[in-house]
Amino acid sequence: MDETPEELAALLPPLDPPPVFDVDTLHVWFASLDPVRRGLRAPATWHAYAVDLAHYALWCEVEERPPLPADDETVAGYLQAHIESLSIATLRRRMAAIAVAHGLVGAPSPTDGAHVGLVWKGLRRAYEPTRSPRRVDALETRGLAQLVAPLEDTVMDHRDRALLVMGFAGALRRSELSALEVDDIAWTPERILVTIRPNGSRAERIVELPRGRRVETCPVRSWRKWADVARLERDEPGGPAFRRMTKGGKSLRPERLGDRGVAEVVKRRTLDAGLDPTLFSGHSLRAGFVTSASRAGVPGVSIARQTGHRSAAALAACVREDRPFPTNPAAHVGL
Repeated sequence: MDETPEELAALLPPLDPPPVFDVDTLHVWFASLDPVRRGLRAPATWHAYAVDLAHYALWCEVEERPPLPADDETVAGYLQAHIESLSIATLRRRMAAIAVAHGLVGAPSPTDGAHVGLVWKGLRRAYEPTRSPRRVDALETRGLAQLVAPLEDTVMDHRDRALLVMGFAGALRRSELSALEVDDIAWTPERILVTIRPNGSRAERIVELPRGRRVETCPVRSWRKWADVARLERDEPGGPAFRRMTKGGKSLRPERLGDRGVAEVVKRRTLDAGLDPTLFSGHSLRAGFVTSASRAGVPGVSIARQTGHRSAAALAACVREDRPFPTNPAAHVGL
């Protein structure tokens, strides 16, 4: 049998459309897919598609148009209605979600039509060159606590808690989290010392993660619990610090969790916490630390020592200034 997974999925019988198009129902609809179709996308992608389709369907409801199946005028209208408020990348994924949903119910996708293609080309030409790159939202300390609050006593939950808390406290890039080895992490009851090795070679810097006041966001206790349940320092010393799970998260695999896997953890946990996963990425942890530390009045040189930034401009780019900073210098010059 030489068929690709996509071709095999096309041979399967079509599904009934979901009864309603809210996020929870769509999440259940995607989760109930057969293994062939479900395996064509990463779990985080299915989560994002549920959010995408719910937003699209809500607009269709207001416009009194059926979301599934839909015609090309509906999709073109949706794109034109949201080109000012959503990024090109988000609208591109929304179209992908619409196309996938139509394929699941055995209907031709309106996104393949010439009319939608022309509208999309025109919108991109008009808006894409003038837009600055989209910045993801920062997960500040309160947001981190919100992400880890639903986590329970499973192997996957302990892995994700350690990854999120250590990624935040160390202001680590997703590539740095993925590259960590067990031997790169030295711990005492009061702190963790994490050695960051660029390209797996010489040490670039050592990052200290102190013991937290709260159990749920403590780097030391989160790492110790994950290392214990995963037997990272007993069965096979060394190897990747964060590892992949089998489908469904029932058991641990020896392979390293890739940097895309790190981003998927962030998106999946933001969705579980009731947040919009399209607004966050793996970089949200690093940006969240910098923003939280800046709001707390920590000097930039101290923040840069933790993050590894080599310029003030690069460090400042991580700060999200959606509300006033208590240390804004303009508040201290006698105005």
